Amino acid sequence: MENQPSEAYFQEIARQLSCPDGDQGIKTGEVMNINNIGMTKSSINALSVLDGQTILEIGHGNGGHISYLLKKAKELTYFGIDISETIITEAQRINESFIKKNQACFQLSNGESIPFEDNKFDKVFTVNTIYFWKNPAQYLAEIKRVIRRDGLFVLCFADKTFMQSLPFTKYGFTLYDEEEAISLLKIGGFRIVKSEVNKEEIQSNSGGLVTRNYHTIVCG
Repeated sequence: MENQPSEAYFQEIARQLSCPDGDQGIKTGEVMNINNIGMTKSSINALSVLDGQTILEIGHGNGGHISYLLKKAKELTYFGIDISETIITEAQRINESFIKKNQACFQLSNGESIPFEDNKFDKVFTVNTIYFWKNPAQYLAEIKRVIRRDGLFVLCFADKTFMQSLPFTKYGFTLYDEEEAISLLKIGGFRIVKSEVNKEEIQSNSGGLVTRNYHTIVCG
């Protein structure tokens, strides 16, 4: 009989997903980019970016998707924040050409406040980070603060039912369904423009395919 993964193994997966670190963190970033690319593109498409806009991404991972975003319109400026020094270094490496052209910038964040001035961004988006927000109401207030009056915020996350089926989400994850997320956003002062449910197949840790439902919520 094969040995089953230990609780420590699942705890380490959870830790790396929340804040990738070291060589394993780089590998985690690669896997996240592959498994989350559908969700990320859905979020980018929902932003409806226009020429000359300034965009913030919260929790950018290794940044393998940024070229896709910057092709959406002319003269876009991208800012990314993350709590992982490892993942910021990797995103800077992958996007070196955009950094040199002043099209992209990456900055370390504490996950509780956003290190930018009021009303800086036309669009803000985040994919699969809401599970790790220590104080969601406070963080949404920070997001609201840095978005311009006519800007948009796109929140994308996997549905609670799917996430509960994963063995590592009991370690430090707070899970949401669509109704719970929308309620939280409204309390944070956001107006819901559109909410979509999407379904996709992704590769599981065991190598097989699993079906994931996820939500893309556009707020004003």
